Amino acid sequence: MSKVNDLLFNRLKQKFTKMTELAEISSKGNLSSFSGVFKVSPLSPQEKEDLEALLHNYKSESQYQIDDDLQHLSSLTSEIKAINNQAAILHGERIQKAQNILKKYRDGAFSAWLVNTYGNRQTPYNFLQYYEFYLQLSPKLHPKLDEMPRQAVYTLASRDAPFEKKEEILKSYNGETKNEVLKLIRKTFPLDDRDGRREDLGDQAIIALKKLEELFNERRFRPTDKQKETILALVQELLSKVQA
Repeated sequence: MSKVNDLLFNRLKQKFTKMTELAEISSKGNLSSFSGVFKVSPLSPQEKEDLEALLHNYKSESQYQIDDDLQHLSSLTSEIKAINNQAAILHGERIQKAQNILKKYRDGAFSAWLVNTYGNRQTPYNFLQYYEFYLQLSPKLHPKLDEMPRQAVYTLASRDAPFEKKEEILKSYNGETKNEVLKLIRKTFPLDDRDGRREDLGDQAIIALKKLEELFNERRFRPTDKQKETILALVQELLSKVQA
C-alpha cells in the first residue's frame, strides 16, 4: 500500500511541478494555447515580405505604423500553418489505419470509405501521402516539411521517384513560392505521357482564357487607355503564338 501511495505522490508532484512551470511562463507572457501542442515554425522571409506588402496595400490613410500588426499577423499565420500541418498528419494517420482495416475486404472498399467520409478521394489521398512521406523523413527535416507550401508537398510525396531524390528537393527548399517549387518538382520528376495527372497545357490555356473573359465582363472592368494598349499587345502576341 505504501508503494502505491508513493507512486501517487510522485505523479501528483510531477503534475504540480509542470503546473508551476506553466504558471511562470504565463506570467512572462510566453504561454499561448499552442504551448506543448503545436510545433510553430517561423515564416520565411518571403512570407513576411508578402504579409508586409499586404498591410501596406490595404492600410488606410490614417495608418502610419504597421509594425505591431505585422508582428501579430505573422504569429497568427505561423500558428494557422502549424494547425494545418498537424491536421494533415492526424488525418493521414487515421486514413492509414482505416486502409489497413479495409484491406481484408473486397477491392473498392477503401475508395468507397474515402468518398463516404471526405466526399472525394483526392483530399484524403493527399493526407495519406503527406503522412507516409512525413514518416520516412528524419525528424530533423520535419521543420522543412512544415515550411514548404502544402500543395508542393502533396505533389512531391505523390511522385513515383527514389525517396533520396525527393528528400534532396525538400532539403534544398529555401522559401520559394508554391509555383516555383511545383515547377522544380515537375521538371525533376516529369509525369509519363499516359499518367492521368499530367497537365494538358492546351486545356489549361483555355481555362485561363475563360477566366479572363469573365473578368472582362465584370462591370468594374474599366481599363485605362494605357492598360488597353498593353492588353491588346498581349492579345496580339498570344494570337501569333496560337497561329504559329
